[in-house]
Amino acid sequence: MSGNETLIAWLNDAYALEQELISVLEKQASDAVNYPYIQSRLEQHLEETKRHADIVKECVETLGGSTSVTKVAMGKISAMFAAMGTAAAQDELVKNCLSDYSMEHMEIGSYKALIASAEALGHPEIANACRRILSDEERMAEWLEQAIPSVVQEHLTQQIHA
Repeated sequence: MSGNETLIAWLNDAYALEQELISVLEKQASDAVNYPYIQSRLEQHLEETKRHADIVKECVETLGGSTSVTKVAMGKISAMFAAMGTAAAQDELVKNCLSDYSMEHMEIGSYKALIASAEALGHPEIANACRRILSDEERMAEWLEQAIPSVVQEHLTQQIHA
């Protein structure tokens, strides 16, 4: 496999992950209706994630590749199971925040690897596109890091008063 083929495969992994997260964020935003500050940020990141998917798809196509239907389908199935895994939990919001925090760091690592590979292979436009996405992912991870303690406290307060 050539360097460009490897880069296309890794971009396809990122594209599938963004598609998976679109499904996850749509569900989480609708579930957070009683938490407007969380719902608002999830909706904002949902729009960013849709944009990220479009950018990654353009990068794949720039290299002469196409997005992987199989990887996207696997991601959608994974998103469905992730949603089912927390839906019945009384602490769903806490679990969603923890899961999202983990996923943001997975994306951060992925985009750092994509930037390094695009630079090594002489594709500065792809590296720059991935840097723009990386910035959004880092901001979301930072927001989640700040939000987790208050989400936990709010959940525990509700439990005490129930």
